[in-house]
Amino acid sequence: MVQQENIHDIKSLSNKLIKDIQAGAIQDDDGKLPSEQVMMRLYHVTRYTLRQVLEHLSNLGYIRQVHGIGTFARSHHNRGAISLQNNVGLTEEFARQGKTVKTVSTSQRIVPVSQAEFLPDSNQLPADAKLISVIRQRTLDDVPFLVEHSYYLKSVVGEIPEEALYGSLFAYIEKTPEFQVGFIDSIIDCELISGLPVQFFGVHSGSPSIVVQDDSYLISGQLFAFSKIYYDYRVTKFSLFKKMH
Repeated sequence: MVQQENIHDIKSLSNKLIKDIQAGAIQDDDGKLPSEQVMMRLYHVTRYTLRQVLEHLSNLGYIRQVHGIGTFARSHHNRGAISLQNNVGLTEEFARQGKTVKTVSTSQRIVPVSQAEFLPDSNQLPADAKLISVIRQRTLDDVPFLVEHSYYLKSVVGEIPEEALYGSLFAYIEKTPEFQVGFIDSIIDCELISGLPVQFFGVHSGSPSIVVQDDSYLISGQLFAFSKIYYDYRVTKFSLFKKMH
């Protein structure tokens, strides 16, 4: 028997299947996906890769697997929401939903840790360590959506090209060979805002904002970035899928 050759890795197949499911291109009228054998031929992957991807999509809530019956797309997956379980950048996540995240303004400068406006939870950085401070204002379908303030460790990241600031920083980092993102610690909070977020969102000073604080680590466990993302609460919602069995 000839071994099926993979043309997708687990991540690329996950992205492809999600797009096909959301476009209604792979499931039948009842939402049922083809058999494993058919999908292995369609996507040119091994059974192992396909099963890993289906389990991943099941955990994210894009599909449900019924033993002895088959795999079904979940038609009520929350559209327009940021999934708390996704492992892709915001640009790609909303692109899957037919929406566009765009960076409309950005700034970048080098500062020492001692001048950072906030620090990671487990701060063990020397006060004189150099950080790349990046501030971005981003829209969702041309509506003000978020203000992102990130600090990247210059000793780890080096330089961030201007074109990366206006695209997906997540994608830029993932495509850089020496970076292998391992995990991200996230905390969701609510803060009363002033300054740039107030101006960008067009709200009054002291208005609330949903704030996500991320500490990002390489696969080695090395912290390479930490950030605060201020969302306009009027246009932001999050989704979480709980798989019970």
